[in-house]
Amino acid sequence: MDDHIGARIADYRKLRQLTQTGLAQRAFVSRGTIAKIEAGLTPATPTTVAAVARVLEVDVAVLNGQPYISEMRQDKLDRMIMPLSDALDLYDLGPDLEITPRPIAQIANDVRELCIAACATEYRGVGSKLPGLIGELTTAVSLLPSGSDRSEAATSLSWAYWVAYEFAYRLGYHQLAMIALERMGWMAEQAQDPLLLALRLGKRSSMLLRRGNNQLALRVLERGHQLIDQHDHPESIEALAVSGTLRLAGAIAEAQAKNEDSVKGQLELARKAAKQIGRDVPRVYWTSFGVTNVAHFDVATAVELGNLGDAMKSARRLRFPVDHPRMRVGRYHIEMARAYSQMGKPDLAEKSLHDAREVAPQQARYHPLMRETIAVLVRRQRKAPQGLASLAAWVGM
Repeated sequence: MDDHIGARIADYRKLRQLTQTGLAQRAFVSRGTIAKIEAGLTPATPTTVAAVARVLEVDVAVLNGQPYISEMRQDKLDRMIMPLSDALDLYDLGPDLEITPRPIAQIANDVRELCIAACATEYRGVGSKLPGLIGELTTAVSLLPSGSDRSEAATSLSWAYWVAYEFAYRLGYHQLAMIALERMGWMAEQAQDPLLLALRLGKRSSMLLRRGNNQLALRVLERGHQLIDQHDHPESIEALAVSGTLRLAGAIAEAQAKNEDSVKGQLELARKAAKQIGRDVPRVYWTSFGVTNVAHFDVATAVELGNLGDAMKSARRLRFPVDHPRMRVGRYHIEMARAYSQMGKPDLAEKSLHDAREVAPQQARYHPLMRETIAVLVRRQRKAPQGLASLAAWVGM
């Protein structure tokens, strides 16, 4: 239990010869916050971790303790990283003469199934099938002449790279995720799909927010909106879904910067797009966008701003449809656990952690905020309840 974000922050702070006060001043947080995080008595928010990592000149993944090798071995995920890395290196090598691609429609259907699995956080099924599909699609794109089949193959390969990004990012392999994201942009250009390019910029903004660079993230998102304007039908459901998704990413970026008025502006634009669509569209460009997602971000941004009372009020009104992506629902429960922990409500925090595990177990097992919140709750009590102790053992603490 001594291996947590706060302990790792303390180690690197001492290596950089900084006091808690010195680190706090450079990261623009209070010394008390740094002290509580280092002692493991309060969860470190993603914003604080990013700010501290920037000062300490270390990657966020290092402070989060990712990747989680022992747990990945148990889940048989560790052996899937190298094949995926090799598949991402095939992009400019031309066709593989040992591969005879199947009809494009059949391959595209397999990619669609992987997108569904990624949204359900079923990492094992994704990791075992993805490298082969990327290799097959790389060869298909290289062999096909210009035309509709090649365009469909390029689109499918772009989505395969998106799945690779999600898989690598969720497991803590952020450099590999960045490579997958670059490949996605390269192939989306060949597919000539501005919405794919815009969606890729949305993911790029997430990587920037992970490092605490919210201003650059907002610039990237603005470029994404410019790409959406280039679409043949900017008022289509597809364009509105991608645009709304980028607005929600912008709301999180503004919340990290503590720009409350700008958060409201971004959410209002997202809400307008959701109303124009009129329903949730979870599988339109795999955005999971709609009125439910906007309501979720009402909660998430309030938590990020520290307005926990407002977050609780919004949470009471939020209801997830049965078919809502488990990735989103699981993330919501993790965010609520963090909020309840900050409010000093350990029973409700523990319940939210169990809910996250039930809804999206593999996401919960590898999410740094899940682990950090569990650790904080354990350290705050003289004896951890059985349910909390079992959660700690399950995530490998």
